[in-house]
This record gives sequence, structure tokens and C-alpha cells, in this order.
Amino acid sequence: MKISKRIAGLLAATGLVCALAPAHARSLDEVRAAKSLNVVTTASAPPHGFKNPASNKLEGIMVDVARGVATHMKLDMKLADVPFSGLIPTLTSGRADLMSAPLFITEERARAIDFTAPVYEWGEGIVVSDKNTRTYAKFEDMKGRRVGVLVDSVQFNMIKDMPDTKVSTYQDYATLLADVRAGRIDLGIVDPPSIVYQITTKNIPGVKLHTEYVPQKKWQVGMAVEKGNQALLDAVNAALADMKKSGELAEIGRKWGVADLMSK
Repeated sequence: MKISKRIAGLLAATGLVCALAPAHARSLDEVRAAKSLNVVTTASAPPHGFKNPASNKLEGIMVDVARGVATHMKLDMKLADVPFSGLIPTLTSGRADLMSAPLFITEERARAIDFTAPVYEWGEGIVVSDKNTRTYAKFEDMKGRRVGVLVDSVQFNMIKDMPDTKVSTYQDYATLLADVRAGRIDLGIVDPPSIVYQITTKNIPGVKLHTEYVPQKKWQVGMAVEKGNQALLDAVNAALADMKKSGELAEIGRKWGVADLMSK
């Protein structure tokens, strides 16, 4: 009886260790054996990624890029979407092989995940109410204002330490734009392609992109794999290089109106 209890205790302890052990994404060999690529994106950032209400399917720039990569790797693509803040945790927990979303390449993020070669790039923009009379020509002009940004975004890191400035975070641009229009915040720091697309396609009234603003920075968007998954990273980069060389990546850019932003 004592032995069985001890064994049971050891098994329970072992089970606990296994439960706490971090999950890992599949290797390139495992992905090829399964003949499928598990991709995570976000539906909160059109035209980069969004769910088409007519078809209820995920569409967008990064969806098309991921599909192209999977095709070049001769794999089927299994696509899932999470909120913007869940992109990196989904990848690092092993629930996805590849992230394909409008996530900027930064040193901080590169410590947690491995980015591919850049796919496209742009600088930050400002969205304001169409009744706005104030000029924001440079970043410092936002001091003392009520500013909205996406949660966990590079724009949040830009503005979070600005003195006398109230910063509000949002899970998606739809809510941010609603608060700009209602006057609950003075402006939003945004990704211009996303905002222009939403304002144009959804006929959103009461807001506009502030054309007088000059971006302080320019960021590059890349896909990503789990940290250290080098073979899979190399395979994805090879697929992206083929897509750039053939003009396929440029064609995706033209389809979504961002041809000038695609990496050469």
C-alpha cells in the first residue's frame, strides 16, 4: 500500500511537471509530415487581416501572403485568428507554426519570436475628428492630449511615457475610431493603411487621417515563427524570396492598394 501511494505521488508529480512544461511549435519536418501549416493572424486590422462578413472567412494582405507561403512550401494552410494582443502568446505556446499579421519587427519582440524577412513597411499616422482644428505636424504636438492606440502596439510604446498625456488602449480600430468621433479622445496613433481602408470601405463618418502629420518612425512588418525554429524560418524566408522575385508579393500589394509599401 505504501509503495502504490508513493508511485501514485510520483506519477502525479510527473504529470504536474508535464502540465507545466512549455509547449513547442512543430519543426519543419513535422509540418511537412502533416502536409499543413498552422497560421495565426488577427481579424482586427483590415486590410491586413479581417473577417469578410459576407463569406465569414478571413481575408487580407497577410492572409494572402501566408497562403502564398504555404503554396510555395507545398502545404495546406490552416488559419486561425486571435486578438492582436494574443498573436505572440499563440506562437510561443506552440499553438501555431507561423504568425502572419501586421506585427512590426522590433528588438523587444525579436527576443521572444524569430521574424522573417520584411514583407512591407510604413510609418505611424494620426486620425482625428473631422471637426478637428488643431494641427499635429510632429510627434511632440500630441503632448497633453488624450491619445488612443492599439494595446501592445509600437504606437503605445511611442506615447506611453509622454508627460501630461492620457493614453487609452484599444483591442481594435473600430472602437478607437468611435471614441475619436465621439470626442472621448483627441486623436489616435494608427497604421495609415488600416485606417484608410476602414474609413473608405465602411463609409465611417466623422473621422479623417490627419495629412499634416509627418511620421517620426517607419516600421517593417514580418511574419514570425517560434524562437529557435530555424529550419522552418529558413523555409518561410525562401518562400517569401520566391514570391518577391516572381512579383507575387507585389501583386498582393496591388490587390489591397498598398503596392508602394511592399518590401522589394
